[in-house]
Amino acid sequence: MKLPKLAAGLALAAGVTLVLAACTPATGGTSAASTSTADLTAAQTACVAAVKADVTAASADTALVAPTAPLDLSALSGKTVWFITVTMNQFSTDMATGVQAAADAAGVKLTTYDGQGQANRFNEGIEQAVAQGAGGIILVGIDPSVVSASLADAAAAGIPVQNNLNGDPSDAVPTGMYDNLTSDFTKDGETEAKWALIDSGCKADMVSLYSSSVAVWQKMFDGAQSVFTKYCATDCKLTGLNVDIANVSTDIGSQLGTALQKDQNVDYVYPVWDSAVPFVSPVLAAANSKAKIMSRDGLQVNLDAIVAGTQTMTVAMPPTAWIGWAAFDDVARKMTGAASQNYVIPTRLIDPSNIGDGTAATLFPNYTGYESAFTTAWGK
Repeated sequence: MKLPKLAAGLALAAGVTLVLAACTPATGGTSAASTSTADLTAAQTACVAAVKADVTAASADTALVAPTAPLDLSALSGKTVWFITVTMNQFSTDMATGVQAAADAAGVKLTTYDGQGQANRFNEGIEQAVAQGAGGIILVGIDPSVVSASLADAAAAGIPVQNNLNGDPSDAVPTGMYDNLTSDFTKDGETEAKWALIDSGCKADMVSLYSSSVAVWQKMFDGAQSVFTKYCATDCKLTGLNVDIANVSTDIGSQLGTALQKDQNVDYVYPVWDSAVPFVSPVLAAANSKAKIMSRDGLQVNLDAIVAGTQTMTVAMPPTAWIGWAAFDDVARKMTGAASQNYVIPTRLIDPSNIGDGTAATLFPNYTGYESAFTTAWGK
């Protein structure tokens, strides 16, 4: 059976419980910006210089992404938006909270549907939305190819379906959907690799964990690999471990343990999603490895780990509830015929140099009170 492709932004291996506090610390925090270039070769110095500006830019505070045009919601009175997610975990629950708050502010009904990681449930959710006359659907982290027939039914019924967190913004919009609302996952993978090049003085020996069955995880690994190939093909090493998403906890332990036995010089371990870190840390401790841990998403538990020094960096998205507000605004504009705002979910590289206290107010200060930017645009 074909596995549905999931979205890394959901941190997703369903049922994963984050227990970083119980994990043995495997790494200390060191900012890439503090790397000395005294012992570098000319090639390594040039490599660091080539990627430094991109890392500096990725580490900077992000501007608030919010409506720049008004939206008349009066036509949506009595309408219902469906929020269908690949599975309900902490990320999707937080996002659903944001969608619900936005719908409440807009005076629109919301129905939330948990796909439970099963393709038959994904299709069932869309078909229920069609049967109940949904005004619009936010489809989160679900591979369109496994729901193509249901998407065709939604299109036939005139129901706009948003492709949320399931690829890069520049990807072609899947048939039966109207828009991609997502992050640039390929660029995020590139950013992580560039950070490691600077931090190591372009001598990085990295292991990356991903799954080819998760589209955005594959994109992040591909992005990292392209950076190593372009800037550090001689002095750096990147090993990719393609893990089984259906057996992620044991497969990470098995594959990563073997990789660390074969190469005891690994100094960076990069699972491309935050929720994998609890599975990585014990393996590093068992191997007596001091490799630095990198990941992506910005879950609070991982940000707290950076504060504590048990994880070194992540690439974080803004507060998850904001994604819910943006998703609602986007689908509402489509439902009313208004022009798209072409939202792209921004990210920020977080490491010890800018982690501060690890709170959203510190890391994304421009998103404090973001709700008012939407309600103002809606005339509420």
